[in-house]
Amino acid sequence: MIQVPEGITERTVQLDEVNIHYYEAGQGDEPVILLHGGGVDSALISWSDIIPGLAQYHRVIAPDLPGYGKSDRPDVEYSLEYYRDFLCRFMDALQIESASLVGLSLGGGTALAFVLQHPHKVKKLVLVDTYGLMSRIPFHFLSYLYVITPLNDFSYWLMSHSRSLVRQMLLAGLIYDPQNATPELVDLVYQALRQPGAGKSFKSFQRSEVGPRRLRSDFSDRLGEIKAPTLLVHGDHDSSVPLECVRRAQKALPDGRLVVLKNRRHWPMRENPQEFISIVLDFLRE
Repeated sequence: MIQVPEGITERTVQLDEVNIHYYEAGQGDEPVILLHGGGVDSALISWSDIIPGLAQYHRVIAPDLPGYGKSDRPDVEYSLEYYRDFLCRFMDALQIESASLVGLSLGGGTALAFVLQHPHKVKKLVLVDTYGLMSRIPFHFLSYLYVITPLNDFSYWLMSHSRSLVRQMLLAGLIYDPQNATPELVDLVYQALRQPGAGKSFKSFQRSEVGPRRLRSDFSDRLGEIKAPTLLVHGDHDSSVPLECVRRAQKALPDGRLVVLKNRRHWPMRENPQEFISIVLDFLRE
């Protein structure tokens, strides 16, 4: 089990009979909401090293998205629209009128969908190796076949029985430097894979999003609508989201900037937390 850093409070809120677990730290008038990624991610897996640094200057809130971590896993279609609407209800329940959003991958796609529907609720936007900026993923049709066949379920089962395979998966797509695929991180992901219902929500999300020819959600042609200052943070070796898609997005955003992190993959905040904290705090201070 991952250790909750000192100074972080665990809370629960009920939304439409779904219990949502979240973490909160710091204080201030402008909240920052951290949205984790997919797979078997959770708020603490993504953000445990990030929350304390940000909380020195901001009120930081990091929910386990529905279907992840300690939150409930309702029997629903886990679409991007579902997560967008969840975020709206979550902010209303916590009486947060507006916030800055920091979203990783699936969390970034959620933040994009949210700001396009509720622009007045978003102060600033940080999109980390984000989903939602391309019409197709690498090896798209093969990925589609993988999503709709039992091979998807089998891969979760296989990794839940092998720490070695978990480490290989981390190095193949998430972590660049082998030294950062620590035994502690491998064990965190391994234990998450062994939880009841692990992967259920992300497999549903994939079936919702990945069609035979294109992705369901591509916000590239709507980026000009986003008035909130937006920071794109991207690993230069991310194989899931090609860097050229992010460069195009930065040019299309009215107030967009891009930081490319060298020798990083899809989890830059796990490889160098202090670097990530510094980048985000500088952006939020502007």
